Amino acid sequence: MIRGIIIICIIATNFIFTTESVAIVLKKKGDVKYKPFSSKDSNSDLEMSKSLFNQDQILTGGDGFTKVVYLDDGSTIKVHRESEVYIQGSIKNRRIIKQINIAHGTMKFDINTQESTNFKVITPTSVATIKGTRFWIDCRGEDGDSFIGLTGKVEVENVESGQIVQLEPNTTVNSLPDGSLTIIPTKPLELQALELLEEDAGEATEEEINNSEQPATTPTPQTQPTSTPSNSGQNTPIEHELKIKLINANGDEKELIIKYSE
Repeated sequence: MIRGIIIICIIATNFIFTTESVAIVLKKKGDVKYKPFSSKDSNSDLEMSKSLFNQDQILTGGDGFTKVVYLDDGSTIKVHRESEVYIQGSIKNRRIIKQINIAHGTMKFDINTQESTNFKVITPTSVATIKGTRFWIDCRGEDGDSFIGLTGKVEVENVESGQIVQLEPNTTVNSLPDGSLTIIPTKPLELQALELLEEDAGEATEEEINNSEQPATTPTPQTQPTSTPSNSGQNTPIEHELKIKLINANGDEKELIIKYSE
């Protein structure tokens, strides 16, 4: 197994005191198009480590996938195939006020605890308010949304009726254009289909994530990449760490470590 270490140092004035870059592209696979907020052209291919700005648009094709990370706290968004999304963020009190506008598509959110404000997800049918949680959303455009809870809680509001419910782990909230908002237990087959999307994108499954959190019997030094040979010609996933070093105007430092595989 190969562990690559990428270290990105970001001076705080680059993102704390401006409204410029709010997120970066951590991973990209397949057909992913990008339209900057200041351009009418959405035919540019999205690139790894691309800086994203308020109102930038991402479009994924039939085999497209990208993972985006916000710069202030490491919250990640996975945009799966056939999706259209707008990345939004503004700076207030050295924090990024985050919002995602989804026209349609399937996305997975891993949102760290928001200290001073809520994370908003807006679709044509719903508004989700997040403090810190992991969940899926299947946005069918004007045909409604399905929210699938994994951890934590999400407040889901139906725009038509104004009704609000809480999405919790192992439940699914269906929000429809007629104003209805229902909560049902998550169906195993639906969750399996979403996990297959993760596998197709080269992302770790839930089991692999849990295993990675277990202490290793022999620590692997992070200062040098290490590898082990693959068995029987099978492909071995490549694991990476993204270290983001944040430095504010007073010289205080904070380091975020984000693990991902491909």
